[in-house]
Amino acid sequence: MTTWGLVIETTTGNGESKHTETFVTAHVEGTRAEALAELDALARRYAPEHPKRPKRPKRPKRRRLFRHGDGFLLVIDGAWQTFSTRFTIGELLADGPGK
Repeated sequence: MTTWGLVIETTTGNGESKHTETFVTAHVEGTRAEALAELDALARRYAPEHPKRPKRPKRPKRRRLFRHGDGFLLVIDGAWQTFSTRFTIGELLADGPGK
């Protein structure tokens, strides 16, 4: 059975310290369609932390979710800046210690 990683690439910080972080949020064993369904659910419920108040979710002015290729793109317009989060799946080919 195939293992898929649900990958999030998100904007964090603000101003000059604004940058992108990438992490695998979960693994799904099954078909590509099953992994995409899990990714869809994740993207719809995702609430990034506010950059100045890390323990609180953002209260955006506008939240747009796009289907993009094999994943989704969430664009959040905040009070002062726009933040984006990309959700993709990837087939797990190797998992072990680095060299």
